[in-house]
Amino acid sequence: MNLFRNRFTRWLLLSFFALALLPIGVVFFFVRQEVHDLITASNLMIQLSVALILAVLGAVAVVIVLIIIPISKIESYVRELSNWNLNAELNEKSLPGLLGSLANNLKTLGSNLRTTITTLEKRVDVQALEMERRNSLLKAISDVGKITTSYRNISELLQQATLLIHDNFGYYHVGIFLLDERKEYAVLAASNSDGGQRLLEKNHQLKVGETSIVGYVTENAKARIALDVGQDAVFFDNPDLPKTRSEIALPLVASGQTLGALDVQSTEPQAFSEDDVFTLQILAEQIAVAIQNAKLFEETEKALESARIVYGEVSREAWSKILHNQPRIGYIATQPATVETHGEAVEPSLAKAFETGDLILGADGLTISVPIKIRGQAIGAIRLKKSEISEAWTQDETNLAIALSDQLSGALESARLYRESQQRAARESLVSDISARISSVSHMDAILRETVQELGQALGNASVTFQLVDQPDGQKQAEGPQRSANRPVER
Repeated sequence: MNLFRNRFTRWLLLSFFALALLPIGVVFFFVRQEVHDLITASNLMIQLSVALILAVLGAVAVVIVLIIIPISKIESYVRELSNWNLNAELNEKSLPGLLGSLANNLKTLGSNLRTTITTLEKRVDVQALEMERRNSLLKAISDVGKITTSYRNISELLQQATLLIHDNFGYYHVGIFLLDERKEYAVLAASNSDGGQRLLEKNHQLKVGETSIVGYVTENAKARIALDVGQDAVFFDNPDLPKTRSEIALPLVASGQTLGALDVQSTEPQAFSEDDVFTLQILAEQIAVAIQNAKLFEETEKALESARIVYGEVSREAWSKILHNQPRIGYIATQPATVETHGEAVEPSLAKAFETGDLILGADGLTISVPIKIRGQAIGAIRLKKSEISEAWTQDETNLAIALSDQLSGALESARLYRESQQRAARESLVSDISARISSVSHMDAILRETVQELGQALGNASVTFQLVDQPDGQKQAEGPQRSANRPVER
């Protein structure tokens, strides 16, 4: 019974505990299930979050790789272009889609820009060279214009012209030909090159009108160009100028007359552009005018020299008459008075200075004798003597004495010319008076009478006879009066 009671009690207890624990178990079961479900849901959320994060990171990576990096490359390339680095590289093939197309367009734009700038730079370089060349042309024209006023000697003028053209253009050979007096040959007158100098030594000349370029130009007065003288029919084979490949010759024409030709040769074929031809034509015209002016200057110089010679002869002749007709006089200036001397005796140093026309220095070193010369003729001399206590004549003092002598000779010549002009004026006045008096008479006899009378009065101690004759032997004379006038003239 007890045993039964104990078992029952234990069962009851167990049942009680079971019943008591059953809700808890059920609750635990359901809680556990909820927890399991929550854990499962959390894991799913975590997985989804991780997957989402990974997807976002993948998308960001894709954006970076496919968009940001290509755009960065394109931006870097554009920045290089903006800094004028036209040689920057961009691999458009590595860029996807539209970005690759954009990169290709930008690269094409950069290439075109590089090509355009290169073309512009070449044009600028060409224009700079052209401007420099034009400046050289203008400088050559200016320099030749200057030498036309600086040189009067034709040889020096032409030589300087060839050197200036060579310096400004750099041509291989520049030569200037002048026609001879008969205008049959063009003779080389100046050249800058070594070959040209050898030709000058040979007295190089070309026949006018023959097949040479210079011959054609001098005959036709027209410019001629041979762009390749090796093939041109008018080329003359000159061993002294073996490097010539092209040549131009221009006529030297002034006042409608051909004076010669300007011959320019180059080592380059087709070396002469239109600007070169235009400039060389201007230079040829300047040279022609300069040659004409130099010739006129030489002719003027010769005319002046002839006039000086003639005037000198006239002056010397006049002074010879004066010295012959005028008694020899002199003056001695010794302080405090100046004394006039007369006589035939001449102090030896003065005579020597007069005869030689040179300055004579006395043996004592204190006396010099300076000739007075007019037109190279000595008409007198001056003797200058220092006191015994003075020093010898210095060079400056001697130069001063010579200058004074020149001034004195000029004053004497002026005085002679003045006296001659007065005498000429008196003669012209006399002739005018006589002509007026004769013109006032209408009868022949009165004219003859008046003429004889006036001439007799004018000539002084002279016998004047006037006759009308019809034959030189005087066998038959025309009737008419004869008048004689003998009248002394008071002096």
